[in-house]
Amino acid sequence: MKLLLSLFICFSTSLSLFSQTFSSTDPAYIDNVRLGEASLNNMNYDSCMMYYKTAFKIKQTSFMSTMRAAACGYSALDVDYLDQQLSKAFEINWGGSKQVFYNNTEFEYLKGTAFEDMVINAFEDAASTAGVDIELMEEFENIRYEDQRYRQQMRDVSKEFGRQSPQMDSLWQLQSAADSINTIRIMEIIEKNGYPGKSMVGPGLASTAFLVIQHADLDVQEKYLPVITEAADSGEVNWSSVALLVDRVNMRNEKPQIYGSQVSSDPDTGESFFFEIAEPLKVDSIRATVGLGPLNDYAKFFDFEWDVDKHIERHSKKDHE
Repeated sequence: MKLLLSLFICFSTSLSLFSQTFSSTDPAYIDNVRLGEASLNNMNYDSCMMYYKTAFKIKQTSFMSTMRAAACGYSALDVDYLDQQLSKAFEINWGGSKQVFYNNTEFEYLKGTAFEDMVINAFEDAASTAGVDIELMEEFENIRYEDQRYRQQMRDVSKEFGRQSPQMDSLWQLQSAADSINTIRIMEIIEKNGYPGKSMVGPGLASTAFLVIQHADLDVQEKYLPVITEAADSGEVNWSSVALLVDRVNMRNEKPQIYGSQVSSDPDTGESFFFEIAEPLKVDSIRATVGLGPLNDYAKFFDFEWDVDKHIERHSKKDHE
C-alpha cells in the first residue's frame, strides 16, 4: 500500500503537541481549570477567578492557566489578584508567559491595554534578571515566526484544496525557502555557542532551535540529535523536543517511532493514522516519561481515533507486503 508521509507535526508550534495535559491528575483540579478557561472565554470573570482559586489550592505549576487567571483578574478589576497571578506566571515560566499572551486567541481582547504593558514590563524585568542574550532572543522570535509563517496556513489550505493541490505546493515552496535560511543560522549559532536553550534565549524560546532542526534535512537532524539530547539532560530544553526529533529521525530511516508523534496519511482514502510505533501497547506510559499526553488526545487533533489493535493490524499487513 502506497503511503504519503504527511508530516502534520510541522503545521503548528504547539509543544503541548496538540493534546491538553494538566499539572495535576486530580479530577477536581482538571474540572476547575477547564471551567476557569470556559468562564474566561465566556467573559464570566468572577466565576473564572473562583474556579482558578479552587484549582490552584491543589496545584499551581501551569503558566498557561496562571496567565488565564491573571486575565480574569484584570477583567474583573481585581488588582490584587491580577498582580498575584501575573507575578506567579512569570515566576513559573517568564518566556512562556509572554508567548502564550501573544499566541493564544483568548488574550486577543487584551492587546493594546494596560495588561499588555504589564506583560511586557514583567518580561523585560525577568529577562534582565536571567541575564539572557536579549538581542539573540529578538532574532529567535523572528526565526520562530518564519518557521511557522506558512505552516500555520497549511492545515486549513489542505482541507480546502487537498494536500497535493497547487495552493499547498506554493505554501511549501515559501516555507522551504524560510526553512533553509533558518537552518543555516541555527547551525551557525550551535557551532559557535552550543545549543541555544533556556539560559541563552529564555524558556519561551528554548525550543526554537529544535523546531528549525525538526524541519531540516535528515543529515542535519541526525547531526544535532545528540546536541539536543544533551541540552535536555542539562535542562536547557524540554525532553518532549527530543522525543519528537527521535521519532522524526526514526521515521525517515524507516524505523518504528517511539513516542507516536508522527502521523501518516493514505493518499487514496485520506485516512490519517500513526506511523508505526515500536511499542503501541505501552506508548502512553512512554509518552508520559517525556511530558506528553495520551496518544488518543493527540490523534483527535488530526480527526481520527487511536485504536491500538487497528494500528498493530495495519502495520503487520504492511510488513508482510
